[in-house]
Amino acid sequence: MTKRGFGAIKINSMLTKTIAIVILVFFSISACHNTVAQTDTPLTPENKFSIPQYNGAISFAINGTYSKATLENATWTFENLRFYNSAPLESLKVSAENSAITIVSYQNSNFSSSNRILRLSYTVEGQGKQTFNFGLGSKAGEWSVILNDVFMGEGDGWNLSPDATLTINGATGNVSLLCFKFPDSFGGGNNSDVPFYLQHSVAIATAIIVAITVIVTIAIRARHKEHKD
Repeated sequence: MTKRGFGAIKINSMLTKTIAIVILVFFSISACHNTVAQTDTPLTPENKFSIPQYNGAISFAINGTYSKATLENATWTFENLRFYNSAPLESLKVSAENSAITIVSYQNSNFSSSNRILRLSYTVEGQGKQTFNFGLGSKAGEWSVILNDVFMGEGDGWNLSPDATLTINGATGNVSLLCFKFPDSFGGGNNSDVPFYLQHSVAIATAIIVAITVIVTIAIRARHKEHKD
């Protein structure tokens, strides 16, 4: 085999090994994160969270996960609740009295350059009472409640306590809870719960491209040098 041919084989082999190593590292990181994430409990529309003492029940129309769900003082507390394509809810406390509710959707996203919006929509059967607390504290922002596509003013079927607990009375049909807040009031935009490979996807992709580019450049230079020789 000629010197030139041997050099080309060596460069190609090095290129292949480098790409394989980079890809292996990338998928190893993803696999490690997925292993941790699998400790969460799946949430499906088949799940029903009953509140016997209040004759109430809570269900979800969407799939998701949660790390813990406990019933205390007739209130369900969900920790690290996550729905598809939405930011996680660190803590959600929900209660239903003489009613059954189904949470249909949840959003927590940028609303404009100056504020953000939180929205939770649910359907309710039975003219009872529901309470919601999103763990936002007393500085929760401006709340609105929409009942069957009609904005309801505070005191007209709902009220807000000092600890930002929403109480809705006598509602039936479709209900949406909205909270508008100023920037950074949702925890400063912390994405620690987002998978590692999503948080750093640009950096990882860039590293792969750079590694491949460097190896290809070395190969081209080596071949160019062989031609000169």
